[in-house]
Amino acid sequence: MMIELNKRQGKRRIVAIRGFDEELYKIAKMYASLEGRTVASIIEEALQRWVEERSDIEELRLWLRLEEAYRENLEALRKKLEEAPGEQGEGYALACNGKVVGVFSNYEDAAKEAQVKCIGYALIVRLPLVEEEVELGLPW
Repeated sequence: MMIELNKRQGKRRIVAIRGFDEELYKIAKMYASLEGRTVASIIEEALQRWVEERSDIEELRLWLRLEEAYRENLEALRKKLEEAPGEQGEGYALACNGKVVGVFSNYEDAAKEAQVKCIGYALIVRLPLVEEEVELGLPW
């Protein structure tokens, strides 16, 4: 069974691997060349097979999506607060889908609005925003 990972071209990056066996790399490069492929495609194929052996990939995907949504929503909130620092006040800010929905006087109102306006994950933070590092990380 082939698990489809994120194949979008926009999600590619340059990765340096420290301590990689040079001879192994040269051999892989030769085989890749003979097959008309890149070394990156060979490594991706090997990693794909390795990941498929794990049974908890769907849970990992959920954590990745949660972390991406958290960062996107927090960035939208930070940007909005930078644009109007005097309006920070008190209450609860709601951000979802990469946009700030609004500021509410209590958490319950923000949560109700999130159910109506948000697709996916929402972020509700108490204002004034106090920056602190939040590690979502894996639960195990």
